[in-house]
Amino acid sequence: PGPLCTGLPCEPRFVQMTRPAVSLALLVGLGWTANKLVYADVVTERVSLEFAEGSGTWRVTSSTKGTLGADGTIRGAGGQGYIETARNSGADALRTWGAEVLDKVLPDAEANGLRVSAGLWMPHSAKFYKECSDLTKDAFWRSEIDRYVTAVRQFKNSSAILWWTVGNEQELEVDVSAGNECVWKRLEQAIQAVKAEDPNHPIGTVLAGVAEPKVRAIEKYSPSVEFLGVNSYGDDALEVGPKLRKWNWTKPFAIMEFGPSGHWASPVTEFGSYIEESSTQKVPRYNATCYSCAEDGQCIGSFAFVWGWKWEKTGTWYNMFNEWKDVTENVTVECPNCESEVMATLEKCWTGKARADLPPSIHGVEVEGEVLPDMSFTVPKKDAVTLEVNATHPLGKEMVAIWAATEEIVSEAIGGAFEATNPLLTGLWEKDPKATTTAGLSVSLNTSDLTPGSMYRLYVFVRQDPASCKGTCHHQEAVASLAFYICHTTQPGDACYGQVAYAMQTGIHAHPQTYPGVTAKSSLEEFQVVLSQKGPGFCPLPCGIRDWCATSVPGEECYGHVRWAMEYGLKQNPELYPWYLQKDGATFEAFQKFVYDKRNGICPKPCAEGSKLPSYSPLSASDKVGVSLPLGLLLGVSAVLRLML
Repeated sequence: PGPLCTGLPCEPRFVQMTRPAVSLALLVGLGWTANKLVYADVVTERVSLEFAEGSGTWRVTSSTKGTLGADGTIRGAGGQGYIETARNSGADALRTWGAEVLDKVLPDAEANGLRVSAGLWMPHSAKFYKECSDLTKDAFWRSEIDRYVTAVRQFKNSSAILWWTVGNEQELEVDVSAGNECVWKRLEQAIQAVKAEDPNHPIGTVLAGVAEPKVRAIEKYSPSVEFLGVNSYGDDALEVGPKLRKWNWTKPFAIMEFGPSGHWASPVTEFGSYIEESSTQKVPRYNATCYSCAEDGQCIGSFAFVWGWKWEKTGTWYNMFNEWKDVTENVTVECPNCESEVMATLEKCWTGKARADLPPSIHGVEVEGEVLPDMSFTVPKKDAVTLEVNATHPLGKEMVAIWAATEEIVSEAIGGAFEATNPLLTGLWEKDPKATTTAGLSVSLNTSDLTPGSMYRLYVFVRQDPASCKGTCHHQEAVASLAFYICHTTQPGDACYGQVAYAMQTGIHAHPQTYPGVTAKSSLEEFQVVLSQKGPGFCPLPCGIRDWCATSVPGEECYGHVRWAMEYGLKQNPELYPWYLQKDGATFEAFQKFVYDKRNGICPKPCAEGSKLPSYSPLSASDKVGVSLPLGLLLGVSAVLRLML
């Protein structure tokens, strides 16, 4: 999808990145032709995974170069560009997700003394994993296996090949926690074919996180897997090793993508936007995983994601570099391909030495003089909203901030698939209403033309003031991405006001079970919140109330729906519920949150989602009101939405 994939069987993780020039002499030595890169059919090295009995640790070794990486552990960059930067920062290897880019990546890696974790992309669609009774019968899979083997044959003798990873999160659209028998049999079929072609490099696969069912399934159906790759983010990455050992996994593992808390695991605002950590908050995430792998004897490598730039839910969530030209070029402080402050912490982990020129950090953002508790806020339509970023520089240098905003348009793409970049908004900045950005540690935001009830995202990029550089500025920045919402407390004449007035004067008395969390004594704003959360309707969230919630109680309409889902729906149609609701001990609040997310008009947002179940007796007749509706609701949940959960 999009121009990045023109002429390629596009892989979701493919990111366009700058690569340095490679000399003609090197290309001739590699056997470069007009159409493709060809390596001599001569085996010059064997890469192995060795277990040291004395220390009880796994190491990556080369038959010609000895132990690779840092004492046998690979320090990796998850991407295929900025190769010289990777080398200078102390990385040992890059990572690719599909073979289509290897002819471009391998020569540059060889020229810079780096290795490449070479990926072979397996399809994700569940339709390819339904029939496995005869593994050799399916024409599609014969073609796929031929494609893998052809790529391996072409590139296996490159001195840059570290290992092969067959598949990346191929279980995601089948069952993220278990896959199915067919997924793992197809994986085994592919690995055997690759190993037959190249017995001189280790072969693994890459999972979307770890879960005991799929780890057990790999042991049973994919015994040829030599190491287990795992994409894992935030604190989850720290649990990969302990969990695998708990499940008696004895082979080595590698963290093939790591970084900040993933968007899927991050908190969500009351208006439905992801709350993203600032780059300063992301630093300890990267730091912890980098060091934990180095200290775990079973971990043979970790790859920081993403070594490049891509839009994934926002323009800043996972990126090590900033290639967003709207905020890096033709602005007050230009910073093309600007490095995230996360880069400095990775360089220290990889080399053991701190950079001489360190990046700035962000310690908070203020809106109208109030420090935000997280990276989100609500504001009314207003001519001037004061914004200030609290930033410091470890070397005491002067800083400048660049501000920009977009509509909050969030793609439903999963698995890292292509997402379009949201355009910047104009008319927001006091200094120049036509501009898409403004500069200053403190600025004024004009929200008067924004739409009540709509979501937006504010970005602030803190960079060193060029006037303080005394020569060349190091291109690095600290970043915060803030979800915000235009609130509006309803007034007479609004469509919402009539709904609120009816609910307060008539509805709460005639049908109290349909207004969970409020009573006849509740305020107008509280009734407006209930109507906004329940929807659909005309009510935006009011100003002044952000943390409103209500765990349903017996007698309410919501309570009956939630109890029905817990006692009947899950048993009748388990495939329609996310995995976390199928665990023993899933809470009432978790089920209520599921109904709240999936069906406006039934339940409000619950309080204390992780708390204990409220006490109750078996489902009573009064609680069964409308129990046919949850069945219709749950049957309508698509597989894609289940996976997104």
